[in-house]
Amino acid sequence: MHPWNQPFELDYNRRIFDEELDEFLPEKIFDAHVHLAGPGCIPEEKPFSCGGVPVTNYTYENLACDLAMAFPGRETAALCFGFPDPAYDTVASNRYVGNGADFRRFFPLRLLDPLRDTAESVSADLDRFGFLGLKPYPDYARPGDIPNAEIPEMLPDWAMELAHERQLLVVLHIPRPSRLEDPLNRRHIGELCSRWPRAKIILAHAGRAYYLRGIIGLLEELRHLPNLYFDVAMMQHWEVLAYLFREIATDQLLFGSDIPIGLAQGKAVEINHQYSYVTPRPWSIALCDDRGRMRFTSFLNEELRAIRQASEAARLSRSAIAALFHDNARALVDGVPSRKFNLNPVSKT
Repeated sequence: MHPWNQPFELDYNRRIFDEELDEFLPEKIFDAHVHLAGPGCIPEEKPFSCGGVPVTNYTYENLACDLAMAFPGRETAALCFGFPDPAYDTVASNRYVGNGADFRRFFPLRLLDPLRDTAESVSADLDRFGFLGLKPYPDYARPGDIPNAEIPEMLPDWAMELAHERQLLVVLHIPRPSRLEDPLNRRHIGELCSRWPRAKIILAHAGRAYYLRGIIGLLEELRHLPNLYFDVAMMQHWEVLAYLFREIATDQLLFGSDIPIGLAQGKAVEINHQYSYVTPRPWSIALCDDRGRMRFTSFLNEELRAIRQASEAARLSRSAIAALFHDNARALVDGVPSRKFNLNPVSKT
């Protein structure tokens, strides 16, 4: 059992939810950023660290249980993809995510490895599994020089031609250390959206803008792009979110949790125009409270707290909040003409 399902963490997280979040959240939640891994996809000797919690698999069954735990009393759905790491079995991961999707509640994206995939192999998987889109990642594009990977390397023309022709979703974790601050990234995002207007580009973590300098003044050249969307997975800085909510049209905003990472205990913090995580367990990318001075809740609860505060600061209406948490993602999923999706229609009643 994962530690977030143990009574100590579960009870405290639920108390935070009941006291601070229950009245704020809408009745329907569509999580647009979830990672899954079936048995054998992640090597036992190289587990994925979720806030210091080693994970070797995270299944649809785990997700269903954890969504019920994280969002009690809510109707939930999710857009799902594998853990993007070239050291993991990407083929097996795509197969697991594709085979397990029901196209009613859980919807699949395909991990894209441009150095190993081809237009033919991706097309075959799109037809076989009905993937609604692609999930590229910098580590696949330039594994020997990840910090200098560029968006066109992650999404070569042949992949974007497929995304454009099939009206696919593309969840883009932008590369390079400066992220949105990097003018090359912003130029490439603009070119991507303009060249392939039928594809829907989703900037994961709102362009990885976890701290104020990483977003202030950087959205002007992007906000006019009609096929560009921003998910807010793992974002816990309420001022960053408030700025995003003011600058970007409501129908281009998507809720995401980054589950299972979002279920671990911890919090993202900004320090001197940088960001880090603070966790109760050692994690390679975090500061660790090894003295046990703090009582933590989940990253997800911290994100929901920040969204609530930002929504109040930006004066989002209840309908805008419902759109952020559900309606926008539902509309994107419904807009992909996947053969499998059409064979498994969601009831409108």
